Amino acid sequence: MSPRFLPLFLLPLLAACVNDGAAYMVDGPQHALSVVREQNLFWEKQVELAVVVSRLPDCQRKHVIQKAAPSVPVELWQPGPGTFILQVGQNRYVTETRTCQGFARMTEDPPGGMGEKLGTYAVRNGVFTFTPAARAEGADPSSSAR
Repeated sequence: MSPRFLPLFLLPLLAACVNDGAAYMVDGPQHALSVVREQNLFWEKQVELAVVVSRLPDCQRKHVIQKAAPSVPVELWQPGPGTFILQVGQNRYVTETRTCQGFARMTEDPPGGMGEKLGTYAVRNGVFTFTPAARAEGADPSSSAR
């Protein structure tokens, strides 16, 4: 067998790696929160989760969240304007889009509650995507998640 065909045999091993993401548009593509998943080695059982917060052209930053199973959902909440909470299992992280610098793991429940649930980042039909939360009946349609 020719050594030039060796990369073809390695392709199935690389196909098991994960490198994808999904976005929630706050108010258009310039203002968004994207969750990205990376798994560099096919034998790793977990993916590294990160959030990219952006409010262009003013700021954009990537914050590493944690390692988790590839199938774990990430819930997105908004307790106030420009402030967002990401929940991965029992862990919660807060970030903001005013400066895109603020990011911290929460050790306590937020004093004012989680706020409005905007949706969930999860694998659906084999694709990592953001699914908006169902609106409550009687909610103002102009305030729905995009």
